[in-house]
Amino acid sequence: MKLSTRFALCLAVAVPLLVGLAGLVVLGLASRDLRAQRDDQLAVRLRALAPMAASYAWRPRVLPAVPPDFLQQRLAAAAGTGGVCVAAADGEKLLVMGDVPGTLPAGSGPGDHAEGQRRWRFAAAPLGRQGAARLILFEPEERLSGQIALLGQRLVSVTLVAAGVGVVSGLGLGRFAVRPLSRLSRQARSIDTPSRTQTRLVTTAGVTEIDELARLLNDLLDRRDAAVTRTEEALQTARAFAATAAHELRTPLTSMGANLTLLDHPELHPEDRAEIIADLVAEHGRVQRLITMLHRLARGELLDPSAFAETDLTEIVSEAVEEARRRHPHAVITARVADGVLVRGWAEGLRLVADNLLDNAAVHGADGSGRAAIVVTLDAGEEIVLAVQDAGPGIAPGEREEMFARFRRRPGSPGSGLGLTLVRQQAALHGGTATLGASLEGAGARAEVRLPLVGCEPPYSVQSWVT
Repeated sequence: MKLSTRFALCLAVAVPLLVGLAGLVVLGLASRDLRAQRDDQLAVRLRALAPMAASYAWRPRVLPAVPPDFLQQRLAAAAGTGGVCVAAADGEKLLVMGDVPGTLPAGSGPGDHAEGQRRWRFAAAPLGRQGAARLILFEPEERLSGQIALLGQRLVSVTLVAAGVGVVSGLGLGRFAVRPLSRLSRQARSIDTPSRTQTRLVTTAGVTEIDELARLLNDLLDRRDAAVTRTEEALQTARAFAATAAHELRTPLTSMGANLTLLDHPELHPEDRAEIIADLVAEHGRVQRLITMLHRLARGELLDPSAFAETDLTEIVSEAVEEARRRHPHAVITARVADGVLVRGWAEGLRLVADNLLDNAAVHGADGSGRAAIVVTLDAGEEIVLAVQDAGPGIAPGEREEMFARFRRRPGSPGSGLGLTLVRQQAALHGGTATLGASLEGAGARAEVRLPLVGCEPPYSVQSWVT
């Protein structure tokens, strides 16, 4: 059922119901006022007729020359449409005019008197000083009941008319009221059409509830589009991961297959066998490192911004330095880390940045004696700066940017060529940058990562590392 139809039905029920209830209240009040007015009129007529009725009762002594017919005509004219009765103290009816019951009520009234199926309203007053006679006025109940019944009929007629008016006005008002919602529905349907004439709902309908609903739907559409985009990126990343892994693993796996074939040669010398096994171990380690780095890069590509939280970068860098000292005993690592450096980010990704920078410096920053002198600094000013520099041969200016490309490594390097790629990816994810330069303390290279302070929201986006 349409909302406009429901609106019309509600008005068709509510309007006559309200009119009927109001009419019943008005009818009750009018009935009470009419009855009070009738009693007042009886009292006024009673006071006006009392002198003439007394003259009629005591006419032989008071007005002996006045004919009785004259007083009867005067009483009938003054009594109006009701009934008039003059009765003696013993109940004898001295004068009866108009609609009067057969039995006379006791008391002075105003009160009700019933006889058979009929009812009267009466008022009485004594005549003379000793009350030897009474004047009684009667008003038939049918007259007032007829007026009240006429009011009730008019109330029913007005209620029926109100029902029709409610249906017609409900249809009109319902269509007018739901017009903004109908426009919103048409806009929503146009969003799902292949032509895509519009991508979002208009929030300027002028109706607070409709505009709020449009904003909520736009938020849902934004989240849906973001989810679709993340899904597409995930599929692209998965395809690239599979293609890259197949390409990069082909060479070590081919080499491992050839070495395994040579191991089956019956005349293989023990020294050659030991060399082949050493090559197999090295290739196996290379495959493991490659798969690990590819997995980390894929995780960075699929990272949800909800994983970001306020993180203590001081603690992360300090722990990374301690672990690097155990992994690389030949390296002398000096750490100059500021206290209480906070960043909003992914703790695991920031740890990967520190580990890879330290590993690169330990592996490629050694001097001719095989020793590596590494200096780690962490400062927080207008932005956070994490720098790792070594005393090795350094990197030529023309090659520094190329080192961030995936699978770019120096000849003879035992790495996978993905360490610096991962560093730049995580820096971009956290709204920062990663660069390579010359050491500030002589020969060597300096890797520098700059991140925004807490309160500066990162963009949560990074250019895909897949090329």
